[in-house]
Amino acid sequence: MISGPQTLFNWSLRADTKSIYPHIVRACFTGFMLLAVFAAWGSSLSGMAPGLEFFEWICRLNVLLISVSGISYFVSAVTEEKATGTLALLRLAGVTPLAIVLSKSTSRLISALMLLLIQLPFTFLAITLGGVTWQQVIAAYLALAAWMCMVANVALFCSVRCNTSGRAATLATSVLLLFFATGPILAGVAGLTGVSWISPRFLTVCENLHQQQQLVLITNRLSEIFTSAGPVNFLSPQFWRSVAVGGMTFLLSVVFFNRYSEPADDNTHGSSAKVRRFTVGRCWKLAIVWKDFLFFTGGRTFLFTKFFGYTVLVAGISAFHQIDRPRTTEWLNDDLAWVAFLAVTCLLCVEILLYASGSLFQEVRQSTISSLTMLPSGTLYLLLQKLGACCLALIPGALWLVILLAYSPSAITTPLSATAVVSVVFEVLLCAHLTVLLSLYTRWAALPIAMFVTAISFMCCPFIPLAIFEFSGRMARLNGISWSIFLGVIVNFAWGWLFVLLPMEIEILNRWNRLSRE
Repeated sequence: MISGPQTLFNWSLRADTKSIYPHIVRACFTGFMLLAVFAAWGSSLSGMAPGLEFFEWICRLNVLLISVSGISYFVSAVTEEKATGTLALLRLAGVTPLAIVLSKSTSRLISALMLLLIQLPFTFLAITLGGVTWQQVIAAYLALAAWMCMVANVALFCSVRCNTSGRAATLATSVLLLFFATGPILAGVAGLTGVSWISPRFLTVCENLHQQQQLVLITNRLSEIFTSAGPVNFLSPQFWRSVAVGGMTFLLSVVFFNRYSEPADDNTHGSSAKVRRFTVGRCWKLAIVWKDFLFFTGGRTFLFTKFFGYTVLVAGISAFHQIDRPRTTEWLNDDLAWVAFLAVTCLLCVEILLYASGSLFQEVRQSTISSLTMLPSGTLYLLLQKLGACCLALIPGALWLVILLAYSPSAITTPLSATAVVSVVFEVLLCAHLTVLLSLYTRWAALPIAMFVTAISFMCCPFIPLAIFEFSGRMARLNGISWSIFLGVIVNFAWGWLFVLLPMEIEILNRWNRLSRE
């Protein structure tokens, strides 16, 4: 008798084996391990034991890879069945929710755990290089396996909860970012012991939550293993708590599977004529800008909602300042103005990357590229219109950045340096270009993969913008040019656009033309 769960499990495992993307990830990881060996060899030239540095590189790379795979590889376990319409067929064949969730998630988890397992022989090289014991290696890989189990099951719940892989990846990314940000936030709130209007019991609760969060955090566990000089505990609290969280989210996925497996209703813009007139209105002269601004970015309604959200964020920071100093006449002091500027900047960067991941991908998913190419306009003009729609949607965040900069320019410009600004702006532009390009090639996870590639690129080549700044500064001083900083900024952006961003833009244009002919 054929078993449904076993058949689905074998099919999922074989499909993963035949897919080229997991093999590309494994090949890239092998290349990163080679870079780690070179870094360890460079450390050995200075007389230091390179084994510990090599081991730290591999563990940190695994943490990054597991986190990225959680928002790219595991989130499509159930959503791909929803996208292809085979989920209802599986239910019709009598496959239970437990069997579907178990077979779809376990096959991917086993494939990912195999990637950890095959690293062990290479990681034992760190023992030969010196500075690491075999107990530390085993303890680190057990911690990484537990972290992978937790991330995979959290991503599985996001896959069950959402209708598409893009939404599941967005939800998983938000959960992971919130988890990592919870530690500093709780620590900062627990340290507010001198504030009269905060209850001591509330501070105690925040401190206890911070301690629990630190026990689950993989980076703390790895730091403990790296600095351990005595016997190492293999099964730490981080291991058991991560496995427990993974098991709980797996059970939640099974319990809520039937509830969230129904097809989603179409998102209409209102049945009333007045509502449609306000939200939709007449088509603009630039039809593509109107279409994307309305149906992709949310239109005027979501534009006002975002502006209201940014206003509430800044008003909350201002209210905190007013409560802490009730007699002050300042709206924001210098420190809180800087905090508000950073918060708005981070949210604006997230908006940019989300729009980059979906602007062209929605045309690929809906198979409307060939229809768009029939319009009497060139491809470049069409893509520029889609870019214009995204720029219109970024107006609320950009407007609040201008307001904060005009309110307290010294508090915001003092902590910044030209090198930091150029690096952050170029990193966001690079990640956005990579996201757009990958969205035309992959069915999902373009944004997580682009973030991973961008992070690795800036980790491997951080000295290039610094060297360009130094070179342009020396040339400016030799020629008597006083604005050497601006010259460095111009040279960096010109170099980055000409040799990095421009080839991506050309490939995006060519890929769009190829898809339009298919």
